[in-house]
Amino acid sequence: MGTKDRVEDWHDVLDNASLGVHLVDANGKILWANKLELELLGYTREEYINRHVADFHVDKDVIDQILCSLAGTGKLASYPARLRAKDGSMKHVLINSNVFKRDGQFVHTRCFTSCISETVYEQLKSEMLRGRRRAG
Repeated sequence: MGTKDRVEDWHDVLDNASLGVHLVDANGKILWANKLELELLGYTREEYINRHVADFHVDKDVIDQILCSLAGTGKLASYPARLRAKDGSMKHVLINSNVFKRDGQFVHTRCFTSCISETVYEQLKSEMLRGRRRAG
C-alpha cells in the first residue's frame, strides 16, 4: 500500500467515524468536519467550514473555556457542551480534543464530539462547578 492509499484510507476512517470530528485553527475557525459532525448539527460543509466554532456553541463561557484550555494545556477531556443545530435545536455533547503542533506552533485541534443525554450533561456540568472535573 502506497502513501497516497494510506492517506486516503485515513481520510475515509475520519470522515466516516462513529464520532463527530472537526479541526479548528488557533483563531477558532473550523477547518474540516466529518460527515457525522455535519449530520449531528444539520449543516452542509459549505455552511459549517470556515466559520468560527463559537457560532455553534450555545454557551459563550463554555467555548471560551474550551479555546483557552486548548491554547494553554493543549488538551480537553470529556468536556460537556451544548451545540446549536441548524434547525435551532440544542445538542448535548461531550468534547475531547487536543492540539496538533508543528515546530511548537499551534496548527489545529483534533476535536471529537459525542452525543450525551441532557441528564448526563447536567450531571457533568454540576461536577465541574463543584470542582471535581477540569477542562484539561
